[in-house]
Amino acid sequence: MASTTADLTAAHEQNVRPWLDLIDTLRAQGVHEDLPLPQIAVMGDQSSGKSSVLEALSGVPFPRGTGLVTRCPTQLLMKRSAPGTSWKATASISRSQANRRGGADTQTRSVASPGQLTDVIVKLTDALTASQPYGFSQDAIVIHVTAPDVPDLTLIDLPGIVRTSTSGQDSSVIQEVNNLINSYLIQERTIILAVLPANQDIATCDILERAAQVDPTGERTIGVLTKPDLVGPGSEDEVIAVLNNVSKPLKLGYVMVKNRTQKELADGQSLSDAKETEAKFFADHAIFSRSNPLNLGVANLTIRLTDLLVRRIKTVLPVMKFEVQEMQAEAGRQLTLIGREAPTAPLERMNMLMKLVAEYCALLRNAVRGDYRAGILADKPNLRLRTIADKTFRILGDKIRETQPDFDSPAFSTTLEAEIRGLRGRELPGLVNSYFFYSFMVTKLEDWREPVDTARQEVFDTVNAIGANLFRELCPQYPYLANCVATVLKGWVERHVPVMETRIEEAFKQEEDPFVSTNELSDEIVRVRAERFDRALNVVVKAAGEGSSKKKGAAAVEELDAFKNHMSEHLGQWYMANHGVSAAALIEDMRTVLTAYWRLSAKRLTENVCMSVEAHVLTRLSDDIESELLSVMQIKTPELVAELFHEPSEVTDERQILQAKKAKFDKAVATIQELAPDVVDERQILQAKKAKFDKAVATIQELAPDVVAVSRASYREARKAANAARKKQREQQQALWRQQQALYEEERPRQPPPAGAGGGGGGGGGRVPQQQQRQPRPQQPVEAPVVDDEPMAVFEFTGKSGDNNGYIYWLGTEAKSKKFENPHDGGRLRVTSSGMSVGTESGVVSRKRNEIIVSAGPDVWLCLDLGRSRTFSPTHCTMCHGSAAGGYDLNQCFTFEAHDPAAGTWVDISTRGQGPPHELKSPHGVNTFSLNAGGRRFRYMRIRMTGKNGRGDNSLPICAFEFYGRLYRVEKR
Repeated sequence: MASTTADLTAAHEQNVRPWLDLIDTLRAQGVHEDLPLPQIAVMGDQSSGKSSVLEALSGVPFPRGTGLVTRCPTQLLMKRSAPGTSWKATASISRSQANRRGGADTQTRSVASPGQLTDVIVKLTDALTASQPYGFSQDAIVIHVTAPDVPDLTLIDLPGIVRTSTSGQDSSVIQEVNNLINSYLIQERTIILAVLPANQDIATCDILERAAQVDPTGERTIGVLTKPDLVGPGSEDEVIAVLNNVSKPLKLGYVMVKNRTQKELADGQSLSDAKETEAKFFADHAIFSRSNPLNLGVANLTIRLTDLLVRRIKTVLPVMKFEVQEMQAEAGRQLTLIGREAPTAPLERMNMLMKLVAEYCALLRNAVRGDYRAGILADKPNLRLRTIADKTFRILGDKIRETQPDFDSPAFSTTLEAEIRGLRGRELPGLVNSYFFYSFMVTKLEDWREPVDTARQEVFDTVNAIGANLFRELCPQYPYLANCVATVLKGWVERHVPVMETRIEEAFKQEEDPFVSTNELSDEIVRVRAERFDRALNVVVKAAGEGSSKKKGAAAVEELDAFKNHMSEHLGQWYMANHGVSAAALIEDMRTVLTAYWRLSAKRLTENVCMSVEAHVLTRLSDDIESELLSVMQIKTPELVAELFHEPSEVTDERQILQAKKAKFDKAVATIQELAPDVVDERQILQAKKAKFDKAVATIQELAPDVVAVSRASYREARKAANAARKKQREQQQALWRQQQALYEEERPRQPPPAGAGGGGGGGGGRVPQQQQRQPRPQQPVEAPVVDDEPMAVFEFTGKSGDNNGYIYWLGTEAKSKKFENPHDGGRLRVTSSGMSVGTESGVVSRKRNEIIVSAGPDVWLCLDLGRSRTFSPTHCTMCHGSAAGGYDLNQCFTFEAHDPAAGTWVDISTRGQGPPHELKSPHGVNTFSLNAGGRRFRYMRIRMTGKNGRGDNSLPICAFEFYGRLYRVEKR
């Protein structure tokens, strides 16, 4: 007797069984409740032979008949056992339904024989459908069969497609069955086993059309032709066309099987005899015998289905692994959000309470400080107390500034004049009664109370809300404990409200009596007057006429004189009107003083209010709350503490569900790792690649927003053109460099640099650099140079110290065409100093970190000489500290100078006070400093010490410098 087991070779079983065991293990762990697993669903019309196919595959005699025999999904899990073992099976309702329903009819039942299993299936079906209004259920019967003659397969028998309702059936059953079938059809991991009666027109079988809609590529649809013995004479060719995949072709093809007839069932034909009958039928049939034998018989169907299921498992397992890991992580995240479970022992409860209070107050302290680097504060912007408080402070400043009177309006001047006259006493001309100033400021102070009160209330509301919500986010599972914390917080806020009101009232009292102790008011008055003078000047200039005149000679001089007279006359009138001793001047002076003091007072009040809130609310908040909470918790009895840790039943239930899910997914991940350790989720690889490319695109967009994306081909063309342009530019630079080098060689011996130092005031006091004292001075005047207007090269600082875009690197590499060589040693430039104590001047342009120090002395400097044929307009200078030891920092003790040949003096080109501080750290620190040449061009540039370094003397440790800016050519006339 041939069996399905005999059709599977030992090698085939070895390659198949581990994959099927893996899916069976995952199903046993309950993973199928959360994500679909690979399976084979048997689908077709009513009475198409679905149950007969299952019977032939499994040996289980499923209930037969006409109409809707299968009234619920039946999941059949078959596992082949060792030869000689007994047949055994179990039947139950699916795990989720069993948990929901319970009852004797839904308990797992052990079955000892196939015949007994049939009765159990009928009883379970009746139990599931008895209470259903349409005699149909979506709950599934799960059957596990273990026997030596069954294949390793998982099959699901679904109700047949209902086209019309029969007598006694509700019409809604059609939609119910369709919904159930569609729920399996759309699952990408389900193989569709489409059962088609061979004695019917395939075009009328709806299942193929439905399968094509969800599986257009045919990757998971296989057809099974049943009832070949009922095919009428002359119709065999149509059936053969389908079987040979010519008519209604499927990618996975068709298999034809012959099941037992009703007469054979009535005669009690066994399954083994039925297989022999099937084989004899196909061998003796005049037409079907000529078909490919691999497309005939239950044995071949078993092999095809087994191979197909294994391939499906291998295909989807990487994605399944990713999904299981995602569900595992999500369950962990949900457990974290729902919080830890409360301890039961009194001492453990108290310890946990203390820990929660400490953790909460640490979070509250970070929220006040603005430390949002991790945890709840990183994920919840609405809990960032410092950010919200600072926003409230900014709004307060804006609201107070909005109350500023329109001091420049004519209406204010009129009102001001009337009030000054009304308060006029025995003051001398040009003086104003001070009581008017006091009364004016007192009235304007009241405009500030509303925004201050609003800001104060917003701060307390924010503290209350964020403080309470922060604990709820930390421990959402303990609402009673959160309410206790909120009560303590509310009490603290209520006690501090009057404290803040007192502080704010004190700030207002201080402003009611105008006072300043520094020069702030006078400085502000100067600023106000300067603003008004600028406005007056703009009016006068516009009245005099704008634009450049085209007149020349005497006409131009005459026009300039007229402009000067106009400016003098009108500005003089403005000055006398606003700064004389007249009433108008008096009003203008008072308006200026009022404007200046109003600004100072508004700024001072805003700062005082914000500082009071900071000192008496925000700074004390976390420490006070921690102290009060600990005090409250210490007086709580064990019973009250237990009440604080009471969890609502929904929280407890949800935690148990999540813990079960987490445990289930932990097991599933471990199972996949154990049984299929080499499975790599391609989705994870693709996601990692996508994340990498997304980050790269974002970086490009941030650092180079104007860059336009182009295709690879366009990029090649653009790169080719850019390379050609760079090559041409490099050749031009090299030609310029050679030309400059020739000029540089001609000018030897050199004119020494100007002697001495001394900033912009002149050249006295210093000495000529040692190396240049040996050079003879020219005995005749030098011809006036001719300077080009266009630079021969531009060296832009990229923002990164130590780049290769500077002038010295360009000179040492011959316009970046060769390896760098020291340009000083090649005679292309000269570095001089006031005297070296360590190292040499040439080492400063060697681009190496050596120990190089200019000696201390009365005047210490390090100078770069470009030569007579070149001048430079610098924008930046990068320097590297020349000491390898620490404690030798240069901090605001040096400056940058250049020699102005027209004035014969050294001029300061540094930007101290306008940018970052002039600092250079040791050892070998690097920094870049901005320079301000003002458009001028220099041959000599130097660094000069103006104070003491970190060691207390004025030695200058510099081992390298680099200049950026514009290089110009200078030719003899």
